[in-house]
Amino acid sequence: MIYTTLDSDEKIIAQAKRWEKYPSLAVDFEGEFNLHIYGEHLCLIQIYDTEGFWIIDPRSRNVTAKGLEAFFSLPSEKIWFDIQGDASLVYRLYGLKINNVFDVRVLAMELGYKGNLLGLVKEYLGINVEINKKKNQQANWLKRPIDVDLMEYALLDVKYLHALKDVLSSIVAKEGLEDRVRASMARAMIVKEPLPGWKNICSWDRLNRREKAYVRNIFIARDKIAQSFNVPAARVMDKHHILSLAKNPPKSRKELVERLSSEPQRFRSLLLDKVAFDLERAEKELENSTRP
Repeated sequence: MIYTTLDSDEKIIAQAKRWEKYPSLAVDFEGEFNLHIYGEHLCLIQIYDTEGFWIIDPRSRNVTAKGLEAFFSLPSEKIWFDIQGDASLVYRLYGLKINNVFDVRVLAMELGYKGNLLGLVKEYLGINVEINKKKNQQANWLKRPIDVDLMEYALLDVKYLHALKDVLSSIVAKEGLEDRVRASMARAMIVKEPLPGWKNICSWDRLNRREKAYVRNIFIARDKIAQSFNVPAARVMDKHHILSLAKNPPKSRKELVERLSSEPQRFRSLLLDKVAFDLERAEKELENSTRP
């Protein structure tokens, strides 16, 4: 597929002015979520305006929040599939909100569909798109230039959104579901603050007070190391190991050394110092919280 890249605020703002006359644009994101480097990053914005495909490159040094705001604030309706995670990401990274969104996933769910976008395309448009989903989900969207196959995959996410909106809207109207869809659409646009990472550790709700204190402090220690090396936190220490240390804390530094021996060598000494320190800190927090 042929596309045009917008890799500066100047280009985005100029094109946004042209798009002001367009009733709708199909939009999607690709991002990096602690898979190749530390943290969350917006890597690509794909756009289809029914006349052509466009790419905004947020990784370009010439693209800032100013350019992105010019696009996100456009009055044109932005057709999306599953906006909530993308809207939250943009708000966390740039403090921006996306104006006038139509989420086709909301309509699909009201009609009982719970699958992914390409499954929706097959079911309602009769188009079977063959892709290597697993390979693309593991793709490094930070790399430049982006492989041709990956870009084709990214643009597929916006290619059929206009058609899906038309088909699903017609069915929703026939079934008298417009009010339910409007209410669900409003809920989908609510930007939610993510839970602290340590609360996503499996079994969090079943941990006792002491174990939660250990998990939180070890998690923070791991996160600081990952940030300093700019690597995904899971490469520093697996979350299951955090849980193991919290449920069965080492009784000595020697035991902690043994328990950390399976972790990558380049992180091991830092982990030893930070985990030992944070386990002690957790104990002090618990002691202070129980004092009258």
